[in-house]
Amino acid sequence: MAFERALADLTVPDIRLISLDLVTVKETTADEVACTRSVLVIEQTLRRTHRLHNAASAALEAATTVQEVAERGNVALPDDDVTRVARAAAQLARGLVIGDAPGVDDALRCLGRGWHRVPCLAELQAA
Repeated sequence: MAFERALADLTVPDIRLISLDLVTVKETTADEVACTRSVLVIEQTLRRTHRLHNAASAALEAATTVQEVAERGNVALPDDDVTRVARAAAQLARGLVIGDAPGVDDALRCLGRGWHRVPCLAELQAA
């Protein structure tokens, strides 16, 4: 998957910048509510389409990849930025597993905010 490859190509400075971007796009309560709704849409769709196991695997892979990048960069874990990016990557990976389903595109666009530094997610930013 392009997202997993892109995560593996991140650097520690990339993780720090993405973390800052993720904080910036969730400044208001409305932003937080929108993200929560997006997560719920994805979770309900995963259940309905019987893809929970696939999503869990993708989420684990995404989070682990971010942590591995940090460890290669000699970042002592736990680290707030690494944790924020790993969690967000895991949520995004769960949604990317679904593919095309009603409401999921909007949910992915919402969760994709703050990921503009990752080129494979450009279509989420453009919409």
